[in-house]
Amino acid sequence: MSQETVRLGYIGAGRFSRSRLLPSFKKIPGVELLAVSNSSEESGQRVAQEFGFQRVYTDWRELVNAPDIDAVVIGTHPPLHQDMCLQALDAEKHVLVLNAIAATLEESKDMHQKARDKSNLVTLVYPGQFYLREDAQMCSLLEEGYVGQVLHVADYWYTRFFSLGSQFEVARRWFGEHTRVFGYRKNFDIEVQAIDQRPGPVRADTNVVVGELESGGTVTYLHSTMAGPINLARFEVYGSEGTLVCYSYGQACEGVYGAQAGETELRPIPVPPHMQDAWAYLNASIPVEADFIAAIREGKFPSPAIPRFWDGVKLMEFAQAWRSSIDRGSWIDLPIP
Repeated sequence: MSQETVRLGYIGAGRFSRSRLLPSFKKIPGVELLAVSNSSEESGQRVAQEFGFQRVYTDWRELVNAPDIDAVVIGTHPPLHQDMCLQALDAEKHVLVLNAIAATLEESKDMHQKARDKSNLVTLVYPGQFYLREDAQMCSLLEEGYVGQVLHVADYWYTRFFSLGSQFEVARRWFGEHTRVFGYRKNFDIEVQAIDQRPGPVRADTNVVVGELESGGTVTYLHSTMAGPINLARFEVYGSEGTLVCYSYGQACEGVYGAQAGETELRPIPVPPHMQDAWAYLNASIPVEADFIAAIREGKFPSPAIPRFWDGVKLMEFAQAWRSSIDRGSWIDLPIP
């Protein structure tokens, strides 16, 4: 696409879209916020006034078929994603879909196939908001063999919501494909006051997911709704030649720590000079919106941390395997036939 201006249509501008995506799009030169379609005309008008959209549609189909719109962002709930995405691609619009890509594995496969059929269009999934700042450094350390062969990975996170998909998204990017999965979930019939300084009780849940990796290693996902800031969210990576620990952004302990054979303590691993500017700029995120626009305008390859539709399919497949494992109490092989 050679034109300078990218004219954007937005379906489902909810809280996250208004706090994260739309402010980012407004900062990008040459992006025109052309039209919005929300669940009601009233909410659409509020978003239009706040961000300067020129038109408000009550029917999203009119938006995706508008001839003067180049790209569509789909921010609605997943059950609506397939229909909206397929119609947008048929109308020759570039598409950015908020996570999760779809409501079911089969729907995600249909979307991926349509994206392949429309390979001239940019099709991306908005990433989960975990370990985006640390992604490039961790990928570099693993690729250069800092830990040797990855033998076991432990992922700890403590949120009021499960968000397994976002954790899998990171683990798959860093450690490769999973070949089978086993899930265990315990729901306690009580509400507790979480220690995350947020008001209100939470339902006490514990989740453990064990996976085997194509590389031969294993990964264990451990989640609790009851823990808070005193329990640091992190990835621990144990290999044949060393250890890496990557702490999530915004905690008392941040960044990447490591130790190799013969060392007795973890030490902080400095951010390489060529990554420092991006690290300082990105904080907890990556410029997803800017990469989407650059891919449309210049054909630039987006960050590897931004999922393509196939990545969205693999996430849905993993989620289905996890649910099946919970129901059956057994291992589930991947990929699912």
